[in-house]
Amino acid sequence: MSTPKQQRIFVTGATGYIGSRFVAFALRSGFTVHGLSRSAPKAATLRALGAVPVTGDLTSLSVLRAEAAQADIVVHLADAWIDDFSQPYANVIATDAAAVDAMVSGLAESRSERKLFVGTSGVGVVERDAGDGETDEEAPPSRNPMNGRIHCEQHILSKAGYGSGDRAGKGVSVCIMRLPPFVYGRGGSGIRLFMNIFAKLGFVVRIGSGETKTCVVHVDDAARAYVLALEHACVRPGNENENEIRPGREIYNVTSSTEVTFREFTGAIADAMGLPLREMGAAEAAETAGPLVAGFFSDRVRGSGEKARRELGWEPREIGVVEDIRGGSYVQAAKEVMSAAGRG
Repeated sequence: MSTPKQQRIFVTGATGYIGSRFVAFALRSGFTVHGLSRSAPKAATLRALGAVPVTGDLTSLSVLRAEAAQADIVVHLADAWIDDFSQPYANVIATDAAAVDAMVSGLAESRSERKLFVGTSGVGVVERDAGDGETDEEAPPSRNPMNGRIHCEQHILSKAGYGSGDRAGKGVSVCIMRLPPFVYGRGGSGIRLFMNIFAKLGFVVRIGSGETKTCVVHVDDAARAYVLALEHACVRPGNENENEIRPGREIYNVTSSTEVTFREFTGAIADAMGLPLREMGAAEAAETAGPLVAGFFSDRVRGSGEKARRELGWEPREIGVVEDIRGGSYVQAAKEVMSAAGRG
């Protein structure tokens, strides 16, 4: 297998919250990175990091296929839902499926032996544990999902082995990285989004007593997990000089903790923002703060990241989410959000 310094990665979502951190870590690890970019400023951001910008988006199918055909690895971090949370999720599924088909088709034509496609999903796509325990990657799909993300994941997994009968040689390997509901850090992502909502309301919503637990990961820890997947996913240890590529499929939960309660979570946000807390039921929360808040702050999602630790050698090291909200990157974020809402 070629070394990381010889490997080229094509990344969608390269300038996003997780993508920009992944690009930085991948470059430091010696990979060559080509990243999809939708605007000149974002292209400039990629160049500043040391990556090669590629103009296009998830609907630029010919671009996606051409870039994948020249890559050793494709990392798919872009999410069509982010652009418009109000759109029917069927639109997201269709857009994602077409983009995946184009990239997998291109990757299958690559001359690389690696041919690894890394997709992104969520821990919440599986059924919750009936005893309030943790779930693993083998849990069945949720019977009452928040959205149709599982269909995107299943479509990617169905591509494992694609192209194995072609002259190009070994087929495409597939790895799914399942992220938790809350990826945090650097004052951004969902926590800042929810802070904006609470600032406009003038109070922080807590659903019930807040004893429900959720799972989280710091954005930098998540990015490092993706880099480790580039090196270790679908690879079987060989002799001391060479590992054997094992075309197939793997799923990893990328979670650093499953023990954070929404009581801790909302309490920290309220303290950071200087706002009162208001407890209410899920239905009232949906009406008051919107379905996104109601869904995220009531869902019991506890996907264990043990497999990623064991197989990828992943070791989360960043500050915890409650600590980051109370005394880390979200202190300044809270001030900015409150000021923008005229409450600073």
